[in-house]
Amino acid sequence: MNEFSKILEKTGEIGYITSLFHSIANVSGLPSLRLGEKVITEEGEIGLVYGIRERDAEVLMFESANLRTGQKVARTGELFAIYGGEGLLGRVVDPLLKPLDQLGPIRGEKVALSIEREAPNIGQRVKINRAFETGWMIVDLLVPLGYGQRELVIGDSKVGKTIFLLDTILNQARKGVICVYVSIGKRAIDVKAVEEYLKENRVMKNSVLVVALANQPSPLIFLAPFSGMAIAEYFRDQGKDVVLVLDDMTTHAKVYREICLLLKRSPGRNAYPGDIFHIHAALLERAGNIRIKNREVSITCFPVGETLENDISGYIQTNLIGMTDGHIFFDVNEFRKGKRPAINSFLSVSRVGKQTRKVFEQHLANWIQLKLGEYKRALEIVQFGVELPKKTREIISLGEKIETVLEQFPGSPRPIWLQLFLVGLLRSEFWQEKPIGAMRKDLEKILEAFKKGLLSDLEREISRIKTIREFDQWIKEKIPVLKEILK
Repeated sequence: MNEFSKILEKTGEIGYITSLFHSIANVSGLPSLRLGEKVITEEGEIGLVYGIRERDAEVLMFESANLRTGQKVARTGELFAIYGGEGLLGRVVDPLLKPLDQLGPIRGEKVALSIEREAPNIGQRVKINRAFETGWMIVDLLVPLGYGQRELVIGDSKVGKTIFLLDTILNQARKGVICVYVSIGKRAIDVKAVEEYLKENRVMKNSVLVVALANQPSPLIFLAPFSGMAIAEYFRDQGKDVVLVLDDMTTHAKVYREICLLLKRSPGRNAYPGDIFHIHAALLERAGNIRIKNREVSITCFPVGETLENDISGYIQTNLIGMTDGHIFFDVNEFRKGKRPAINSFLSVSRVGKQTRKVFEQHLANWIQLKLGEYKRALEIVQFGVELPKKTREIISLGEKIETVLEQFPGSPRPIWLQLFLVGLLRSEFWQEKPIGAMRKDLEKILEAFKKGLLSDLEREISRIKTIREFDQWIKEKIPVLKEILK
């Protein structure tokens, strides 16, 4: 007896597909159907009841290869859920949690994971107070994050958003944090590149890839971020911190618009359905920092938004900005100038991350932002071709050196203590008399010494510092030691 026959024997209700249009089926003959219920066809295709009308129901079908008009459909009597567990770690799956990596079936116990679970209530939530490290200096210093934060990553296509998120996964997975990457409507070659990057860096064992490709049915792409959140909630409930990347939510909104137009729902602004804000906000609200059994655990969520020529005023873009705890803005103009990473720190925001940092760390961040602001204004004066006074030349020189220190390429995350040490060298005027070329060589030697473990004592010493005065004094004491390393 196949699954369809078992379900039919259990519920005793059978209907028929009366019409089909792009993976959306109209099903009649099931009078007891509920919204959100799971249905199954005689060929085994799974569907979700998304609308109920007087004579039939609108069903989103996640598999469409064998669908046809007149096909038998049985109701399961259960709300739609996906099934997974610990065996998902290290695997590449579709939104229904079926394996895509040719490694065989998902092993271990499987439990039902709800795709529309309620967000934790105010009594469960706790203040975000643990610093989250991405490994990228410009973010960790100027746009600090905390575990449980929902931070939008926004910018044009192909400006470095995905590689930043992969480096963040790399940095966190090495610490034992579970990382869930959700690919929403991307090409197979892009997804393969993500998988290979995680495997090469040996962090796949702590990662799960949920993949909905661009050529798959729209309902399956629509399901992807909900499946990713359900997986993240499962591991969080096991007492583990989780990083969730939703790449990207603008594509998800477009897919939902397509589905609603096919369902003949009333369009709103830019033809998007009126409930798109609620759907995305309810999903992201499920992330956060909560207390389970006297222990803080979190889902740190990174939804991705795509812009066109830096336009962040679009409908979906402003929605995502409004429902998150800040955003990291990848500026296409900075990217074209060759800046890496192309993050605009002046237009990036972190609304809750600063409270996770020490006072002296925030003081250093303010100093960097102040000097970069002076540098940008000085560059505007240079455009007039006037002779620059000494003070302005010094500002430009320091600004160039700050940007050089903040420059970072993929696959080279830096711990926060090393970031602070490098900024301390700038503040102490260690490189004041050196040209940029010589400074780059020094940076290479310092990073090489870090990889060899020659600077490991710095981490313990920096952890004891509480004030900016202590920090500046400590840096001065370390300069003779550093000069020995740079010889």
